[in-house]
Amino acid sequence: MNHQTKNYTSDYRVNFLNNGMIISVEIKCCGRHIGEVRFEDGVTKKCPHCGTVHLLKIQHNHFHIRSIKTSAGKATTETKDNDKFTLRENAL
Repeated sequence: MNHQTKNYTSDYRVNFLNNGMIISVEIKCCGRHIGEVRFEDGVTKKCPHCGTVHLLKIQHNHFHIRSIKTSAGKATTETKDNDKFTLRENAL
């Protein structure tokens, strides 16, 4: 059985240490590797091809990776508590 990704436009790979600690997330968008972000709450990576912002949101015992389409080069989103924040881009 082949476990490689097949023709996905977006994909994420979580990198971790031998002790299970997550250190970073690699991001693929538009079928291309666009970069890597540290495993920190609120970090983002913007796709240079389509402008989609990929957001890493860490919560109590889990995390989310969200893809957010931007308009006019800026993206905003709301947290679970309806707090608005502007996305910032961080990279390794």
